[in-house]
Amino acid sequence: MQFRYKRALTRAQQQAGELAKGVFFIGTWPARKLEEGLDYIYGYDKESGVNPRVNTRILSLFLICLSVAALVTWQTVQSPGLRNEAGWMAGIFTLACLLWMTEALPLFATALLIMGLEVLLLANPGSWNGLGFEQGNNPAFTFFLEPLSDPIIVLFLGGFILAKAAVKRGVDAALASWVLRFFGNTPPRVMMGMMVITAFFSMWMSNTATATMMITLLVPVFSQLPGEERFQKGLLLSIPFAANIGGMGTPIASPPNAVAVSALGRAGEPVLFLQWVALALPFVLLLLFICYQLLYRRYKPINARSTIELPRKPIDGRGRFVIFIFILTILLWLTEQWHGLPTAVVALIPIVAFTATGLLSKNDINSLEWSILLLIAGGIALGRGITATGLDQVFVSLLPGNSPYMLSILVLVTLLLSTFISNTATANLLIPIGISLAMSNAAAGPLYVQQVGLSIALAASMAMALPVSTAPNTIAYAQGSLVTSDFVKTGGLLGLIALLLISGINWLLRLLPL
Repeated sequence: MQFRYKRALTRAQQQAGELAKGVFFIGTWPARKLEEGLDYIYGYDKESGVNPRVNTRILSLFLICLSVAALVTWQTVQSPGLRNEAGWMAGIFTLACLLWMTEALPLFATALLIMGLEVLLLANPGSWNGLGFEQGNNPAFTFFLEPLSDPIIVLFLGGFILAKAAVKRGVDAALASWVLRFFGNTPPRVMMGMMVITAFFSMWMSNTATATMMITLLVPVFSQLPGEERFQKGLLLSIPFAANIGGMGTPIASPPNAVAVSALGRAGEPVLFLQWVALALPFVLLLLFICYQLLYRRYKPINARSTIELPRKPIDGRGRFVIFIFILTILLWLTEQWHGLPTAVVALIPIVAFTATGLLSKNDINSLEWSILLLIAGGIALGRGITATGLDQVFVSLLPGNSPYMLSILVLVTLLLSTFISNTATANLLIPIGISLAMSNAAAGPLYVQQVGLSIALAASMAMALPVSTAPNTIAYAQGSLVTSDFVKTGGLLGLIALLLISGINWLLRLLPL
């Protein structure tokens, strides 16, 4: 089964690359959404184990991005009224934007490059002439390396460990099949159950892993739906859409959420785990209901009363131990205000429990999504650099921070960018700017600052109008029965609905005397 899905993912990458040629003039980034290794740059041949040649197209693209960033740096440094450090940071920010948009480097490699350039150009540990801060008050180089051990990294690592243990012991599939029996075995109830379970698991584990697991559970369901090709497409679409929607529910559900929590904490407006859930969960439930209605009406089955028998999945003793740790961790995350343990400290419980007991092996730990952690750390470092150099104030002076439409504009830009590039990269770029704009508004209180951070993070998860917009979309597209228009019609409409809902809710909150 694993081999079949890996082969399907490879086929999806090839199809995505062809699709990109008609969508964006660069035509290189979408096929790399799931493959971010050095073989992408150098054309590494996994079969022979040699590097036959340098990919000149990617190398040229990287050099163009570097040249544009150097030009921006030079122009900014020469501008009157701006300090040298703001010029260096403007160049780093430009380079990050271009590399994350074009993926001339893998996303995690760009994140590491950001930290390296900040250490070299801003911290200037070698005290080289012309580098560092103009006044000589350079931050220590550890200031830009600290994001690698940021509490949000530990929090996400705990989430990855929980997910890995659940998948290894078959807890995810067992719980999913059990809950599906609770919803019922008719086509509409199966679709509803699939979406609810997918969204729930996506609140606590990787969207990609959740989508893969749930699509696997669809295989026996499809075998019992002869002649229902249209409804099968609806079921298949329901998995990635529910995974994307569920990814908004908790701070650990998706990288954009982690970026927002970290940025708000640095801005002095921290959001507790339970606060995030309380704000995001109603939005998740509403969007999930709307998504279900759209999909079921568009892909309605021929016989809505047919029955589907679902296989039972047993849970062994170690699986029950995983469930115990899972429940304990979630309960402690939700009750932080009562016991006082930060969420990152609570995340150490599954990390220690599953590694010390041998439930997860060295190979399991090595297979975690470390590239995602590096990407988040790079985003945190980017935000630190923007704030420390005063570049955020430059952005604030250029944008209409006091405009009543500022938040809606930021949400719209987030939705558009995330449709074509990584939603994590989009969040890394826009959340620090949005928070700075909110804090510059004298009439706005702490609630408004939190609204901006949360709104951008939520909008980043709602960009799913293309097969390459998110990894769950690509996994569903790889099954071969979906076409681009299937994603555009429903995913694009959901994105617009989310945009209106976010803007409407924020408008109402600003009117309330809070």
